[in-house]
Amino acid sequence: MNDFQRLALRAAISIREAMLVDPSNQELDLPDKDWNRLQRLLRQKQLAQDHEWRMAERIINTRLIFTMERLATDLRQRTRDLEQSVKSRFPPPDLRLLYEELIALPNEFSEVSIDLRHGILRVVTDEITLEDITLGRFDIVYNWTSEGPGPSYDIHALDPAPSNANSDFVHPHISDGILCEGEAKSGIEAALAQGRFCDFFLIVASTLNTYNDDSAYVTLKEWYGTPCLDCGTSCSDDDLTLCSGCEDPFCHQCCDSCRNCHDSLCSSCLQSCEECSAPHCGDCLNTCSECNHDFCSNCLTDGYCEACYETLSETDPELEEEEDNHYETTHPQQIPTPSTPAETTSP
Repeated sequence: MNDFQRLALRAAISIREAMLVDPSNQELDLPDKDWNRLQRLLRQKQLAQDHEWRMAERIINTRLIFTMERLATDLRQRTRDLEQSVKSRFPPPDLRLLYEELIALPNEFSEVSIDLRHGILRVVTDEITLEDITLGRFDIVYNWTSEGPGPSYDIHALDPAPSNANSDFVHPHISDGILCEGEAKSGIEAALAQGRFCDFFLIVASTLNTYNDDSAYVTLKEWYGTPCLDCGTSCSDDDLTLCSGCEDPFCHQCCDSCRNCHDSLCSSCLQSCEECSAPHCGDCLNTCSECNHDFCSNCLTDGYCEACYETLSETDPELEEEEDNHYETTHPQQIPTPSTPAETTSP
């Protein structure tokens, strides 16, 4: 028996002892950590809404959804564990099975380690590549002394290649070290309950090598894109527009063009004409000399908006006369010269 086999035997004994603990004798606690995180995220969401930080709000919403789903899953698991402990007790896995599962791990993974002091079983995956995007190796860590209602494991990136859209995500299906198990959930739970640790790590590694666009926290098509500073959507360079005002990148949907000079501008740099509401850049709007509001050139007459011009025309005769002179100059009357009788009478 080599050093690893001796260590695996001691770990198998420790794991079996942990599985022998009657869950009905344990104090029933609630997931306070996730609940407190949920409250903190709600405060952050309100702050982002108050300041109109759209990208920050999008990221917070993603974390809120994940935290609420994890909280609901945790509560369901605690409910199942309590029901199971009340109904019946199942015998723990045989010590030989646990030992054989542990010594089989080096045949499947290039790096395996056991930490008896902290109750940790750890393996390292091969380099993971999803749709030509290299995400690197991942550390799968199982803790058999976890204080939670069931077995606990988390995942960490050893060669992190985070998303450009959100650097918190190192894998499309991992958030805060927790894997979105999807269809693999039942297989993972069964493997751990039966002490099939080699199967457990293989299932998790296989899940890491699988991509589902519908359940991804960040999709692969967004992975190496540049995030739009308004809506947060990650885009390729061809799908981005630089705002002519602030020179920041935005997606095509979050940019519009000035109706006069046709420059592309983000929503923060665009202004609307007070009369027709057409978007313009600041340089293409003029201030009404009377009300000091901004209007496009089509909605101003002699420097006044329509409402101010009509009001001033009623009170200022000179302005009305200027309007009449302007009309006569631009619309000259063509009055034909009357013919004389002598010119119309034949000799």
